[in-house]
Amino acid sequence: MLTYLINVTGDLLAVSAIIGVIFAFIDHFCRERGRMIVRIGLAFGFVAAAVRAYITNTRRIVGGWRVGAYGYGAALAIFLLLAVAFAVYYRSFFYRTAGSRKEERAEIAVSSLTALLIATYLFCALPSVYVYPFKFDTGGNGFLSTDYLFRLGGYLLGILVSVLTAVAAYHIASTVARKGYHGLLRAVFFALNLIYAVYHFARLMLVLTPRKIIDSIALFNFAAASNNNAEWYTYAAFFALLIMSAVIWVRSGTAKEPYATKAEHRKQRALWRSGKRYSVLMLLCFACAILCATWFVKLNTVVIREAPVEDPIIIKDGSGADSELRVPLEMVSDGHLHRFGYTTPDGKQTRFIVVLKQENTNNFGVGLDACEICGEAGYYENNEGQVVCKKCNVVMNRTTIGMKGGCNPIIIDYDINESYITVPVSEMVNNQTRFKK
Repeated sequence: MLTYLINVTGDLLAVSAIIGVIFAFIDHFCRERGRMIVRIGLAFGFVAAAVRAYITNTRRIVGGWRVGAYGYGAALAIFLLLAVAFAVYYRSFFYRTAGSRKEERAEIAVSSLTALLIATYLFCALPSVYVYPFKFDTGGNGFLSTDYLFRLGGYLLGILVSVLTAVAAYHIASTVARKGYHGLLRAVFFALNLIYAVYHFARLMLVLTPRKIIDSIALFNFAAASNNNAEWYTYAAFFALLIMSAVIWVRSGTAKEPYATKAEHRKQRALWRSGKRYSVLMLLCFACAILCATWFVKLNTVVIREAPVEDPIIIKDGSGADSELRVPLEMVSDGHLHRFGYTTPDGKQTRFIVVLKQENTNNFGVGLDACEICGEAGYYENNEGQVVCKKCNVVMNRTTIGMKGGCNPIIIDYDINESYITVPVSEMVNNQTRFKK
């Protein structure tokens, strides 16, 4: 559960806060046409992210790193174009009066570029979030199993926190704008997009520098440091929201706004109260972000105690070549996970596992220490005696080990008699390419 809560909030919280502020900015400074353009950009971003998730994770039509690089590069280019548009149309956009042609062009230019910027933000951030539900493998336990529902709960909670962050950011920024703090809204809008531009630049360098497309140690070090401390971009976004929240809380108690009727006065006070409530909501989301980056990560960290790799008995054929691998039943009848290693004639280290499925029987699960989904990551036994995938933390259903599908060990041919489990050496040779180390 915590894994997907941490992953989703890490992917979405910063962009959710930024999009919330962007919408408040556009709704305040643009007319209906500009607002519609930005909402179309939001919808396009969701669709584009879904297409990216499909072609890079399912069809693999285009290399994932190339698509990501295009997205990061596009986000940077559009941000720069938006900055140029503001420089050119600053007075026409922010100080409109009569609705001249130049003011209309300013609104269309700014809203269109902002729509494209939102689309690229979602294109870069959402694909992994789309894919997470397809990784809720439960080792054959089904969609209604406890394991699946826990993962789904963490995933949905992460989405909920992200949506609430966007809603809180929108209402905080809207309150600031409606109370006349236009300069503050402009400053936060530019600051948040600049922060995210730096983030996208770092992500782009993280793609290009290791491949020597851009050969720069300094840029690689910057990109690596940015990637290792990605949560600070989220903290920076929340800090900008905290500034606006502080203005709301301070000014709500000191502002003396003129009003003609008591109803108008009540409306003014209600707007302040609404801003304060959403500030509290934003603080709760911020607290969740900090917990996800610190305490929840610690709680979710599993200390893996790997079973040692044991040596099977190697049986040779008449020509002296390795023919069979034998595992004495007395070695593996204790109910624990056992791993066995074999070095193929090509020098490749391979492994298979054996685990007793049911006490006082000869019902064993045998398979490679690897699976189709997570590759050669392999398996370990946790403190509850469960067999767990080391990469995705899926708990195996022991009764399905030795069967094809999901995150189960890759099946291999074997034979069991009263004394031994026998695995043909040809099975390990045929599967040696699955082990890269």
